[in-house]
Amino acid sequence: MSSNLIENLREFLINANLSTYEINAFIVLVKSSKYDGLTAKKISSESNVPSGRIYEVLDDLNDKNMIEIIESRPKKFKSISLNKALKNLIYHQSVENKRKEAFLVQQAKLIEASLYDSETSIKKEPFKIFWSTAFEYQSIVSLYKKFCYDTKNELLVNSFINENTIKILPYGKDLFEPYKDALDRGVRIMYLWSFEHDGRPLSNEQKSHDAELFTKIKQSLEELYQLSVERPNFEMRYIYNKTPTYYDISDKERIIFKLQNPLKSYQIFASMHVMDPNLAEKLRVKYLNVWNLEAIEEDHPL
Repeated sequence: MSSNLIENLREFLINANLSTYEINAFIVLVKSSKYDGLTAKKISSESNVPSGRIYEVLDDLNDKNMIEIIESRPKKFKSISLNKALKNLIYHQSVENKRKEAFLVQQAKLIEASLYDSETSIKKEPFKIFWSTAFEYQSIVSLYKKFCYDTKNELLVNSFINENTIKILPYGKDLFEPYKDALDRGVRIMYLWSFEHDGRPLSNEQKSHDAELFTKIKQSLEELYQLSVERPNFEMRYIYNKTPTYYDISDKERIIFKLQNPLKSYQIFASMHVMDPNLAEKLRVKYLNVWNLEAIEEDHPL
């Protein structure tokens, strides 16, 4: 298998939101597909996946129907045909995405029902839509532009960083220019980036890499959209670990939930706009706790 094909496969798996360990283990199995399977020990050795994690990683790949398990002594693992493995991965991610979407919709309906049953003043406010959902790029952009335009005082933003982020920033005009317009109106914006690490301790080398990537993102935003942290009311920080749910909060009363695309991890697959001051306030407290206690502002924390 050529090195170009391996790199294309690696990029596809990154976009499909597989972990580094899953990607490394799967590529080892693909390269060894002509053999009658490899032991976990062999896969661990060739993929640099720690022996204490290898069975968990292989189980995850098997759950996605990308590999098969050969019941021998010792147990062996083998990649299924590549085209079928990728088709199964796409199906798995599609099902997972629909599950998350259904969960968000159901939660929104429950919140809406509770709202109308309550005696709070919010139900007397004149608004037409309690929650709305947008799919695909143009619909999401339209929903988000209105969300930013309606913000009068404060906008708290969550977003994610991966290796593709710096590449797609030049194409983000529709999403970043509303921030500039909001700043021009005097809105305060706090922008929290999160890397996608899973909570295990990071090496100094990885922290350095993350800090450098954060610096490049700050420079790109300044050059492309004049979004500089030197501007009044604009701050950016980052955290190492993946945020379970991405959401933005406007004026302590409205929330945009953002569902990451499992096949193109640099994209948002769907957005849900929720009007709920009580939920917004609770999420705002959570956001500010992370911002003040965990987030890093300096480019080089080491």
